Amino acid sequence: MEAQAPWGGSQQPDQVTIGATQPQTIAGIPANTQVIYVQAPAFKPSPNYRHISYLVLGIGIVLSLLFSFVAGIDGSEIAYRIGNSMCCGAVGIACVLDAIYYSGKSSWQQQTGANTNGTTIGMIADIIFAVLAFGIALLFLIGDGYLG
Repeated sequence: MEAQAPWGGSQQPDQVTIGATQPQTIAGIPANTQVIYVQAPAFKPSPNYRHISYLVLGIGIVLSLLFSFVAGIDGSEIAYRIGNSMCCGAVGIACVLDAIYYSGKSSWQQQTGANTNGTTIGMIADIIFAVLAFGIALLFLIGDGYLG
């Protein structure tokens, strides 16, 4: 009588491993596999409206200071009002540009599955602040005679 292998049949396996253990699984993932975490890329829009808003704000403040300097030398009321209005208008434009930046960031966060709560709050705050800045700029232009 001929001895038969426990795996049955007349065919012999190509290789028999003795003493090997089964791969362990932890939470459905085999323990001998490598897990690689990939972080989402940073938000880098082109054009970057936040950088443009900084530029607009800086130019508005410099021009406002120049108009205020001219108003101080000449005593011109209109130069004083234009300078103040220009500063508030630059703040308003910078806020609108920042809100556009937040809008793009919110869309990107939705695509990557990130939380958009902070971005939405920032965008709403920028819009409210822009409306207030434009209102104050308009009040500087129309002057005290129209207010009451």
